Amino acid sequence: MSSSPMRRRLIGFMIPPALAAVSPLVALPLVARSAGPSGWASAIAGESVGTFIAIVIGYGWAAIGPALVSVATTDADRARLYRESLFVRTAIAVAALPLMGIICWAIASPGSEWLTVLMAAQGALIALSFTWYCAGVGDPRTIILYDAIPRVVATVIAMVLIALTGAVLIYPLAGILVTVGGTAFFTARLLHQHPGTWPSPRHLPGLLRSGFPVALNDAALSAYSSVPAPLVNVTAPATAAAGYASADKMFKLGSVLPFTLASALQRWVGEVEGALRAQRIRLALTMHAGLGLAGGLGLSLLGYLASLLLFGELNTAPVDVLIAMGFVFVFLSLRTSMTRHILFPAGRAKVVVRATLIATIIGVPTMIGLATTIGPVGAAIGYAVTEGMATALLWAPCAATMRDLRRSTAERLTVESEHDD
Repeated sequence: MSSSPMRRRLIGFMIPPALAAVSPLVALPLVARSAGPSGWASAIAGESVGTFIAIVIGYGWAAIGPALVSVATTDADRARLYRESLFVRTAIAVAALPLMGIICWAIASPGSEWLTVLMAAQGALIALSFTWYCAGVGDPRTIILYDAIPRVVATVIAMVLIALTGAVLIYPLAGILVTVGGTAFFTARLLHQHPGTWPSPRHLPGLLRSGFPVALNDAALSAYSSVPAPLVNVTAPATAAAGYASADKMFKLGSVLPFTLASALQRWVGEVEGALRAQRIRLALTMHAGLGLAGGLGLSLLGYLASLLLFGELNTAPVDVLIAMGFVFVFLSLRTSMTRHILFPAGRAKVVVRATLIATIIGVPTMIGLATTIGPVGAAIGYAVTEGMATALLWAPCAATMRDLRRSTAERLTVESEHDD
């Protein structure tokens, strides 16, 4: 783990994406103040809807794709996987995006309809991104050139234009342009280097069936993570909803870190077998636990002041909501490593789906019940309960998978020893 290539991979996968992830903080304070409490709450509600639609469009490729690409034996096989993923995701996007627009228009506060729709579109189109492929092949440089740098530059330009004009729609439009443009350039480059046959419409049902377990898991996860913000927006007063929106936004910005850490470690964990893989998995889990605790404490202790400075007094996140979201962050970080580094590579997607569905079935009604009885903090507590349950249900399958890895190494060594005798 202390080797120079590993350090470069961690730096490449963690720092530039993290900077790109927090770059919205350059423009979002202007968006929050210009849109007002009701517009700000609607914008974050739309973003939550867009996050769910992104999971639907992505159809599990962001979760399982890096593992598939990392174990593919040839560049041609990796390019085929990318073509299949793009074909599936584009087909779903054509059907899902119009429905998303209708939903966002319905939940938006009066006068904030287009901001809500465009914030959703910005979040949804992330599903077409290429970054999962780069994680699978261990190529952070392309993410930096085609996504991270353009995203930072576009956000700064958006901030200047919003300051000059007050037109908050510039912010989501800039994000949409970066995602679509970066993906288009990367796709053209990759498929020019590795040409091949595209799937035809008759292949779509088979591709959908093969990806369904992971897609169902991601959809269930996104369902319970996307419920709180729109729920609060339609059940709480505008100022309370705006405070929750600020907490939700800071949590979402921070939650990029566990996923980038998982991407940085994906190939390192997957390139070995047996007990050595188990050893690397333990280190990955430890790193994710440390990141989760640091992020959870930071959100709980510093979130109030940060939201006051960033989003203004009318949009300040309440401390009780921030504490609950801190617990969510801890569980999210751990679960990300458990699924990406242990269960998905071991072919145990159905176990993950089952745990997620159980947590969703219990957690979403809990969120709704608590939000309607005690307000926004109830939605946050319900979110923490749901994420904690999803994580706890995966602990035993992860332990069993780790035992299998160690046992396979022991059996192989025994066979080799007997052969030598």
